[in-house]
Amino acid sequence: MSATLTITHTEQIKLNGSQQGASTTQTINAITEVYKRNIAIPTSEVTLLSFGATVSAGTFVESDVMYIRITNLDASNHIYLVCKNEYNNEVCMKLDKGQTFIYNPDLTSGVIDTMLANQVALGFAEGTGDCATGSDDVTGITANGAIIPGLRVSSAAIATGATVGAITGTNGGVSQATAHTMVTRDGTTGAETVSNATGNEDNDSTYAAGFGDLVEITAEADDTECMVEVFVASK
Repeated sequence: MSATLTITHTEQIKLNGSQQGASTTQTINAITEVYKRNIAIPTSEVTLLSFGATVSAGTFVESDVMYIRITNLDASNHIYLVCKNEYNNEVCMKLDKGQTFIYNPDLTSGVIDTMLANQVALGFAEGTGDCATGSDDVTGITANGAIIPGLRVSSAAIATGATVGAITGTNGGVSQATAHTMVTRDGTTGAETVSNATGNEDNDSTYAAGFGDLVEITAEADDTECMVEVFVASK
């Protein structure tokens, strides 16, 4: 049995006698499972939510998750939220007292291909990469520390929708790519396939923001333990 989730966001504020607030409503159909829990967050990092290809203890099916809300119920203290993707990229956000964080999954494929983070700009041009006809590699690129798995990569020789796969070359745990594979990912299942070059190409690949699967959300309280409310809806 399924039901429709209705989400309403309302801002109410009156400035100089005029109402400046707004209200938006969203409905998500075919929800079959809801997880709601109040959790005490200590001053050390703990896992709030985990996501994977199959259901298991404490893990949601990544393709089924349609809505995630985390609310800090504390009256004085903030928490740190960390989202991590399949490539071990992490992004940290401060969630102050009384505030709410909403992670927006894809309404078809859940949290598959929804997050990427890098220490440098996600979009840039790479002037020294080469790829040969029929090859799934880009080789001979500058070790610049900017290329990471999940970035979209394109040139005249690379198939549309290709992303960076396995990296060759590392330095202190930070990707220093001298070469990388090219893959395409199914937008619903996340399955990867080899993406071959279609012709000889020298020196002019571009890289842009891509995505990886969200695999984990953790939390840590700042000064004292905080209570948070977690709400997850899945199809």
